[in-house]
Amino acid sequence: MHHFHGSCHCGNLEVDYSTAIAPADSAVRACQCSFCRKHDARAISDPDGTIEIIVNQPDLLERYRFELGVTDYLLCRKCGVYVSAYSQRDSEAYANVMVNVLDARAQFPAPGPVHLDGEDELGKWQRRAKNWTPATMRILGQ
Repeated sequence: MHHFHGSCHCGNLEVDYSTAIAPADSAVRACQCSFCRKHDARAISDPDGTIEIIVNQPDLLERYRFELGVTDYLLCRKCGVYVSAYSQRDSEAYANVMVNVLDARAQFPAPGPVHLDGEDELGKWQRRAKNWTPATMRILGQ
């Protein structure tokens, strides 16, 4: 199992990602939506792995939503870094992690473009439940 740690620039939002997939074998994705293109997003996930997102200062967590409003794009309000897309439904949560926030980001390959236009809410949830990583979010101080 490979364990990767990362954070936003100021360290407020931390990510711990565990996967059996070696960095060189990871399918790094570059979503082509306008939000991800503006952030030069390079996302990874593993449905057999785990992601834990740690929020050190809850008042500095920005949960940005657009389009269907079913996904939280997690950004730090202090430094502006986008760390993860997080989707929760009832007790299930799935996320991806932005390679750029990982300490070992240089070990991962260049991304391939992904076009996801036209999905409805159920389609997005089904794809994420199948392809994204089971996730937990720990908010400190609450």
